[in-house]
This record gives sequence, C-alpha cells and structure tokens, in this order.
Amino acid sequence: MSKSTNIVKLSNGENLICNVVSDTDKHIEIESPLKMETISRVTKTGVVESLSLGKWMQPFSNENTFSLNKNTIIVNSPVTVGLGKYYEFVLKKMDIDKGPSEEELKAIEKEKKKELKDQMLEYMKNDVTIH
Repeated sequence: MSKSTNIVKLSNGENLICNVVSDTDKHIEIESPLKMETISRVTKTGVVESLSLGKWMQPFSNENTFSLNKNTIIVNSPVTVGLGKYYEFVLKKMDIDKGPSEEELKAIEKEKKKELKDQMLEYMKNDVTIH
C-alpha cells in the first residue's frame, strides 16, 4: 500500500488527519497524526466554523508513527485535495516552529560570546576611568 492522507475517526470521538503507511486486517499504521477540531465563532454575519489541527500524541511521545487497532476505528477515508494541502502546510509549519537544532544553538551561543568579548575589548580601548 502506498502512503495516503486520510481522515480517521476513532471510537472515542477523536478525528485524526494522518498519512496511512500500512493497512492490514487488524491494524493500520499511521504517520504524522494531527487531531482535527472544529471551532465555532459568532460573527456579524452569523456562526462561522473553522478547522484547527493540533498535535495528537506528539506532546506525550517522540514517535511519529503509530499502530491503531481496527476495532477502535469507525471511519477511515481519503481526504480532499484541498484538505490534504492544508495538512501538509500545517506539518511544515510545525516543523519550522520546533526551533533551532543543537548545532544552531551552539553557533548562536558562540556568536553571543564573540559579541560580548568584542564589546568588552571596545570598552577597554576607550580607556574609561571610573572614580
């Protein structure tokens, strides 16, 4: 089975959007699941609903793939093209927001130390006398 983006409705009421990696008789393996929630807002023109995608298990686990027992799945259906593109956009945005890598943090720290050293040398060059 090739990887496909699907909506998976679980028996506990949660709706997930994810990439289905494999589908067997008893389990499906999913990747990068996001929990789907509908948010209603009252506007001047009436009630407007919008879709919110948030992390599902990732706050509690470092894993990216999960195996779901088919007994816990009510519906498993492919997404529309538009929703699939939105899902990919949100995944990319979440990766960007993870923050800098350890190498980037070390480079930033090194640059800060260099700037501080340069500032101290500049201060000493000015030969400021404090009384």
